[in-house]
Amino acid sequence: MDLKIQNRNTFINNFLSPLNKINENVIVQRHKNRDNELVSLISSSDGTLILYCTYKLEYSIDDINLSIPDIGKFVKVLNCVQSDSINLVYDTNCLIYKSDDIKFKYHLLEDGILTSPPVNIEKIKSLDFNFSFKITYDVIINLLKGSTFTVDTNKIYFYLENDCLYGQLTDKQKHNIDSYTQLLTKSYKGDLSEPLPLSFEVIRTLSSIRFDSVNVSVNTENNVFVFDISDDSYKLSYIASGYTG
Repeated sequence: MDLKIQNRNTFINNFLSPLNKINENVIVQRHKNRDNELVSLISSSDGTLILYCTYKLEYSIDDINLSIPDIGKFVKVLNCVQSDSINLVYDTNCLIYKSDDIKFKYHLLEDGILTSPPVNIEKIKSLDFNFSFKITYDVIINLLKGSTFTVDTNKIYFYLENDCLYGQLTDKQKHNIDSYTQLLTKSYKGDLSEPLPLSFEVIRTLSSIRFDSVNVSVNTENNVFVFDISDDSYKLSYIASGYTG
């Protein structure tokens, strides 16, 4: 079966590479409800961050299950391809590429060796996200710069003040700790009765991807954050649980 990737750069930068930032072992499958989409669900090694991502193809494909043992290695060989599009041949336990310039064969693991995290994405989507906002890539980068000052904490607190949403890098459970506060946006929906803390590693992970803006949805009751980044060909949904203090 042929697996035709219409845009090599988007496939690598906005689908494979984000997965590789979370875990090197990944399962890529055909979406169970949409036969023109690839989908992957992956979690960090400690289970604190989940990534659900889809990539839209220009055609329908048969059922497919790719157990990729080292996605970073796979990205490296795909970067050797010079053409904008890639035609991979799926042959039982490997992916094969052939052109006039280069050829490669990338071996996959047998089905059942890798498993997806036991996460019900539909259940997460059905939560009541009573607070939401959008922040730009530049805001993410500025937060990253601020974190070089607050080296004694790995938390960011989201809070409202004067009808604006701020992010504060600090740790309210520690004394005499430096802090950095930044305006995130003046536009949001819902209300926050108290600051919501989250691991700053989520922000670091987002900074590794280029995008215009990220949509953030929060279920304040269960302290669940969902960060959505998308365009017409892909969608990344980062899911994380906030701290309790």
